[in-house]
Amino acid sequence: MMGRNDEYQSKMEFIDLNDFVPTNHILRLILERIDFSFIYVKMESFYSKLGRKSLDPVLLFKMLLIGYLFNIDSERELEQEVHLNLAYRWFLGLDLTDRIPDHSIFSQNRRRRFKDSALFQEIFDHIVSLCIEKGLVTGETIVTDSTHIKASASKDQVKKVEVEKTPSQYLNTLEEEAKKLEKELQEKRENVGRKKAGRKPKESTTKIVSVSKTDPDSGLLNRPGKPSGPHYLAHTSIIIDIHPSAGNVNDCEPYVERLKVIKEKFHLNIKNVGADRGYDTTRIHHGLKKLGITGYISPTQYDSAFKTTSHREFTYNSENDIYLCQNKKELAFTHLMRKGETNYKTYSAKTQDCKVCPFRVECFGKTATKRTISRPIAHELLEENMKRTKTSDYKLVQKLRRVWCEGSFGTMKIKHNLYKTYKRGIQKTHEQCLFSALALNLKRMVKVMN
Repeated sequence: MMGRNDEYQSKMEFIDLNDFVPTNHILRLILERIDFSFIYVKMESFYSKLGRKSLDPVLLFKMLLIGYLFNIDSERELEQEVHLNLAYRWFLGLDLTDRIPDHSIFSQNRRRRFKDSALFQEIFDHIVSLCIEKGLVTGETIVTDSTHIKASASKDQVKKVEVEKTPSQYLNTLEEEAKKLEKELQEKRENVGRKKAGRKPKESTTKIVSVSKTDPDSGLLNRPGKPSGPHYLAHTSIIIDIHPSAGNVNDCEPYVERLKVIKEKFHLNIKNVGADRGYDTTRIHHGLKKLGITGYISPTQYDSAFKTTSHREFTYNSENDIYLCQNKKELAFTHLMRKGETNYKTYSAKTQDCKVCPFRVECFGKTATKRTISRPIAHELLEENMKRTKTSDYKLVQKLRRVWCEGSFGTMKIKHNLYKTYKRGIQKTHEQCLFSALALNLKRMVKVMN
């Protein structure tokens, strides 16, 4: 006889939520392996010693984490999902009769209590430190790339503004070296009774940029093969550091500084780094050299500022810092010049040598009096990177970069709320990036430790 459950009778039951969570559930694995009590210490300074008790800050953090672990991008929806899901309640330590924290609590804490703080960065760093302690991260080889995040802004609501563009820290370092070279050259000239003032590089420039009216912290992304409009970029060293910027920032701008932060924060002995061709610039290679790190970076086949084809008849002597032409005459370093953000060393031949040279016309034409060559400072570092592309180490590091960077970005966008942001402002986007990376780190961590 067919049974029908038409009648419902209320009854009293004693339920243990632990019985409803499978042994291999991701939340159970995380809770068994991670002690979240460290969060109380980090949040203590944000709460008063007096007054009524607040909601458990660890509960609030773990509830946000659930949203990123299971790709719930709305905090209002997160509240509803926690209300319905037994595993979520168990992870948060809530019984069936306990009230779920209202979604507005997150925005209020974000706007008041945790505004302008580095709290979520510290929590992310703590988990990374645990990975390092357990030997899951060595830091010997770091691979880096960036991915775009769609901003909560219309690409039609933009305005043009003039902004000051100042050199980065490592450009300033190159600038100092350029001035040192110019000073040495000036002293040589004074010793032979000649004076010629070098050209002083510009300290700063201004440029016109398009800024979103609804989210000024974002930037208009304009790259081949990428979507257009307001975006953020997540500059990520997989995955021990994630640093957001406006979408119109070049990948190479924050790179060296972030490596320095990683190295000092986690006391890592970084030996090698891998990145794509967007990072193949003199500023990057110069910064890596200062940090004692070998870069395995996809080359750009030399930038447009210095094409080897136009200088193939010249040989550079790095020991004496001179060029030799095909007529075996020297082109010595004479002065510095700056074009855009790049400092160039100019090498010139002697007028008397060029005047009688049999290759004069084909070398520099009929009107000029001598041949000159402009070479970007530290360009030899680009050449060294080009040589490393022939090695097996380069192929291995680039393979790791493709697997880890592209794989991680795809997972974070599809499964951990990194495809777009509903929040506005760089700080809120930073929080989203940290939680997305943290969710992926925890999943990988518990899988390895299982």
